[in-house]
Amino acid sequence: MRLLLVFLNEPIPGTVNTRLALDVGEAEAARHYQAMVEVLLRQLQGLQNCRIRFCYTPDDAGEAIRFWLLPGMRAASGPEDGVYLAPQSQTDHALTQEVDFRPQGDGDFSARIERAFTEGFNEGYREIAIIGSNCLECGARWINAAFSRLHDQSSRDAVIGSSTKGNYYLLILKSNAPELFENIPWNGDNVFTTTLSAARRAGLYVESLPRLEEIIELRDWQGALASPLGAALKKALGEPLEDDHSI
Repeated sequence: MRLLLVFLNEPIPGTVNTRLALDVGEAEAARHYQAMVEVLLRQLQGLQNCRIRFCYTPDDAGEAIRFWLLPGMRAASGPEDGVYLAPQSQTDHALTQEVDFRPQGDGDFSARIERAFTEGFNEGYREIAIIGSNCLECGARWINAAFSRLHDQSSRDAVIGSSTKGNYYLLILKSNAPELFENIPWNGDNVFTTTLSAARRAGLYVESLPRLEEIIELRDWQGALASPLGAALKKALGEPLEDDHSI
């Protein structure tokens, strides 16, 4: 089975969307972050043979994160302790999508990502992906296709997608590769290129995906509002749409 790691933060003002907060204020930036995550949840519907694991910070936010996310996913407790089941689409009521939650733990960002992958592989998952919450275009279709590329080509060790901000919006591995998370300038604009170079030095065959938009600054948010996902973002914020149609 596959595992999707979704790294996210409790939406506390001052700790999320910090660059966006410079223009809209910390409280509004936190609202925007909540809306982005809620739209992302819908984008993730339709994952194939893949458990979703929300890796959250701070570590004591587990109850708050579950209270926030599970109702929007229409999830219920599953037969396994700590695992929840949600429908895979808006029209399907069967509870088949597995979801669980895990604190990110101590350490810097590199250590937390490495730990999440290591735990997943130790649990027996054979293909593991990671995404954040800033690239709303990276939904189930992209992730399913990326998993297929990795699975269908046995020579490929990883799949990675670059964002417009120099980060990567998706990374999929089929074996643990801690060297991909060492000395990465997470706050810079060359996370993707540095990671790709590390993969090549490690002898990994990596396939790159097309570049996708990432929401970091106000102009990115404005661009997202003008995109096909704009109506969903406005609805998540509780703002009126331009017409009477809802999604």
